Amino acid sequence: MSGAIPLVCICGPSAAGKTTFAAHLAEKLRARGHHPLLIACDDYYRSGWSPHARYGFDTVDAIEADLLRLQLSAVRYRQLDSLRSYDMRTRKVGSRLLNQSYDVVLVEGSYGPQLFLGAVPMSLVVYIDTPVVRRLVRRLWRDVRERQRPALYVIRQMLSQMLPAERRFILPLKHRADVVVRGVESGLGDVLENIVLP
Repeated sequence: MSGAIPLVCICGPSAAGKTTFAAHLAEKLRARGHHPLLIACDDYYRSGWSPHARYGFDTVDAIEADLLRLQLSAVRYRQLDSLRSYDMRTRKVGSRLLNQSYDVVLVEGSYGPQLFLGAVPMSLVVYIDTPVVRRLVRRLWRDVRERQRPALYVIRQMLSQMLPAERRFILPLKHRADVVVRGVESGLGDVLENIVLP
């Protein structure tokens, strides 16, 4: 559709480095004169949602699917004044003003891409593929330090909920990706080569 802003989806398992990769990609795009907007699927976790009996919060059911699709569709045409936000520590919903100019949208997340791929046109789908041991260490560090969760709780959650949920919900995304990234530096080059921007 003419006039639509390109959307780039950055997906992959928990603690794979999606947020970091998106930030590095945004920096490279800015250096080329572009104005990226970053959107995190984590900002669309449901308010007051009771964790799934099998997967806890590691499921697409925990995401406000309709709102995520609606806001991504609207942001393609610069038709939004604010975006939803979610505090992972307090689990409270808010919003953030969308008062920046942008010519490309980078949307990243583990849970969320399953809900909009095929429904919202993407210019490029990128899958971040990181070894599981590295991811387990990163998630433990992040959840204990930034989200103030007890270490034993995080370890139990990773083994009983995160890994089974990844096999069910996230691994299939790898087969839908245009680019699979296994290292930030080489991956940035591959992604920049494949993004078609105005």
